[in-house]
Amino acid sequence: PKIVVIHGAGSFGHHSAKRYGLQCGKQAVLSGAASPHPDISSNLQMSKRYQMEALSKTRHSVQKLNAAMVQTLLDYGVNAVGISPGVSIPGMRAYGSSSSRSSSSGGAAAMDLLCESICQSLDAGLLPVIHGDACLLDDNDAGILGGDTLVEGLVGCSNNTKMKEHVRNVIFITDVAGVFSSDPKRNSNARLIRSLKVDMMTGEVAIDDNNSEEVGKMEIGGSSHAHDVTGGLKAKLGAAVTAVQCGKDVIIVQCCSTSAEKFVQGHEPSTVEEGTVITRKL
Repeated sequence: PKIVVIHGAGSFGHHSAKRYGLQCGKQAVLSGAASPHPDISSNLQMSKRYQMEALSKTRHSVQKLNAAMVQTLLDYGVNAVGISPGVSIPGMRAYGSSSSRSSSSGGAAAMDLLCESICQSLDAGLLPVIHGDACLLDDNDAGILGGDTLVEGLVGCSNNTKMKEHVRNVIFITDVAGVFSSDPKRNSNARLIRSLKVDMMTGEVAIDDNNSEEVGKMEIGGSSHAHDVTGGLKAKLGAAVTAVQCGKDVIIVQCCSTSAEKFVQGHEPSTVEEGTVITRKL
């Protein structure tokens, strides 16, 4: 199958973003102690100069990670190409932009341009590798365009017919085996949820009736990583809902697992040992 890779910032970009106060959907605000510039008073919105310093340094960090990922794929004989969304795509905006030219997913026109670049790469036999980015929130502000937001925009907001035809499944590869009843890093009794269903009318996510009694209730929160500025699992489920509403099945699975390998190879979910499959509620 043809594959598009979208990765987050990891330890490369999130630490820089947090240091400068960049977050998904919010204006950057320095909190005194975290400020890289002690002359800026606490809770004072950064001037344009520091906003752009935050953007450029965070973006540079993420691009280094993107280059490293592309190099690894090249080393394994994969013809990968890095695609940087941020300021490279005219009109692309960070999540939460209030600009009239953009939507919550970066602007439909900008997403269409990104889709065109991705489809062109796929048609040429290349594997596109796109990264979550720091970019403009509004004309004078910096913000974050996370990988999950990019997934949501590319799958759900684009008018690009070819892109919609290319995308069959959306696979989130994380550091845990799927969606759990609670955070497995904090609760050793957390249970893996194998199947979630999305109500196509309301967008609500619920545990599949077939295993709801076994798992119990589901607690969904943000990331357990202190440096994560993009929303963690909560953001992934938001993107998953959009993908399912657009007719795609979504899988959340652990990195470097045999389950992840099988999903990427196109195996049916029923044949895979671990992971969470998110589909529409019939």
